[in-house]
Amino acid sequence: MITVLLTDGEFTGMIRSLRQREDIRIIGFVFSENAAHSALLDRSYIAPAWNSPEYVPFLIDVIKNEDIDYVFPVVTRSLELMASIEDEIRKKTNAVIVTPSYEAVSIANNKAKLYEALKKDPLTACYITEYEVADSIGRLKDKIRVPCVIKPVIGENREGFFRVVSDDIWQKAFLEGRSDGKICPSLLDKMEIEHKFVEPRLIMPYLPGKEWDADLLVIEDRIISATVRQNLDMFGGLSACTVTCDEPHILEACRKIVSSLGLNGLCCISFKETKEGDLKLLEINPRAMGSIFVSAMGGNNLPLRLLSILCGEDDDRAFRQTPSGIRASLYYDIIRMPEGRVE
Repeated sequence: MITVLLTDGEFTGMIRSLRQREDIRIIGFVFSENAAHSALLDRSYIAPAWNSPEYVPFLIDVIKNEDIDYVFPVVTRSLELMASIEDEIRKKTNAVIVTPSYEAVSIANNKAKLYEALKKDPLTACYITEYEVADSIGRLKDKIRVPCVIKPVIGENREGFFRVVSDDIWQKAFLEGRSDGKICPSLLDKMEIEHKFVEPRLIMPYLPGKEWDADLLVIEDRIISATVRQNLDMFGGLSACTVTCDEPHILEACRKIVSSLGLNGLCCISFKETKEGDLKLLEINPRAMGSIFVSAMGGNNLPLRLLSILCGEDDDRAFRQTPSGIRASLYYDIIRMPEGRVE
């Protein structure tokens, strides 16, 4: 029997992927006793906040009490902590935290560091659009150009993401009840310029065009499993209609980025494709995403393949790709959609 621990967030896609293995126990940290996904776990714990002094001792106690073999971090903000304590946890409990190296996580998890690192690499610089960083309202006011987007350098789903539009467009959207996620210069003018952001903000042009996600399993710096998806419609955060595709140019971009950063394990890389056909990187999540079960739906279960490799049961490194044409609707879980056009 293999016992895994999933930490700190909603992770139904990961649970359902792992459940395709029979000899498994799945333990999870939840934010509330009413968390819906706790019903899918063999046991759940309400953990202290990941950034509190009590978190690591609590984590160690749970690992020991439940005889955990592998720990999968699943929330963006705690990833650097989990990568930084990997050696400590292994020495004290023999459990393995399944994460890329701390160096790779600290870059991939912070969009400002990520863009800077990839911009310096001749093989990946083409995927980085122009951007600036602001740490205060005053700096933000100086740098924004309408239209553009602002977002935290480290963020969860779409928290803190805003499109900056003109005052007229914002007012029209507000009157129509469609102003969520939008802000305009006159609103920023009402804020005190010296106020600092808790997390610095990126200012970037708004990129229309196709949006792509690639869920990847990387072993020894090589992608061995992949699911390429086009997001047909985004409703915010982990809410989307998506379809799997066979797009070699997406995989080629992912291979260059993975090699440049030294990423390993599970990760998701997101792009926008402009109308001219240029790929521009949006973000990297160096962890299992909520969309991971789409891979399992296509018979290419990334978490289970990784688990089999970690357990020494699988030494096959042949590349596998999820078949194209699988349509799904994501909203903290996955519903398979009928074939045909999705409006």
